[in-house]
Amino acid sequence: TDAVVMTRDDSSGGWVPLGGGGLSHVIICKGRSSEGRGRREYVIRGERLRDRAPVLECAIQKGLVYNKVNPIFHHWRVEERKFGLTFQSPADAISFERGLQSVLEKLDRGSDSPSSSTPEEGDTEDDGQASVSVSYRE
Repeated sequence: TDAVVMTRDDSSGGWVPLGGGGLSHVIICKGRSSEGRGRREYVIRGERLRDRAPVLECAIQKGLVYNKVNPIFHHWRVEERKFGLTFQSPADAISFERGLQSVLEKLDRGSDSPSSSTPEEGDTEDDGQASVSVSYRE
């Protein structure tokens, strides 16, 4: 999904573009995050389209608070950090939200551990992508 990645600027009380702004390709994938100390987990990653620079890497944890402010702006909080996405369309926002909710449900059930996943789940998760890598052309 293509979106502008935002972060909360508590000093001004507003949202500002992360990493210089511009559209980023945002996916939810299963991999090793820099903060995960080597274990595999679900991560939201954003890569700026114009130069492929990474602008977002956020591990998805149980208890993540997700808010839909309007049809094209959603934000979430993990611990003390707040991130937001300004989507190109409501359909993009719905697609991202569904993918994130499905990951949160898996975490709540505890079914993301390899011992409890079915072979089919393991196969799709080991390719590094969850089912929400959806691209839309502008």
